[in-house]
Amino acid sequence: QALAVAQERGASCLWLGVWEENGRAIGFYRKNGFAAFGSHVFRLGTDEQTDILMKLPLRGS
Repeated sequence: QALAVAQERGASCLWLGVWEENGRAIGFYRKNGFAAFGSHVFRLGTDEQTDILMKLPLRGS
């Protein structure tokens, strides 16, 4: 549904963050056209975690 809403609103891309240790999710998103473009460190309690930022170009961008 996020993809449909983004397209409906004329967004140029759809992006998300996925935990760097979640290889299955990263593979799924890559298989569906997303590409990594950066990372973001966040805290989960006292533990630092890293998300891989991925985006899917829309509208031929």
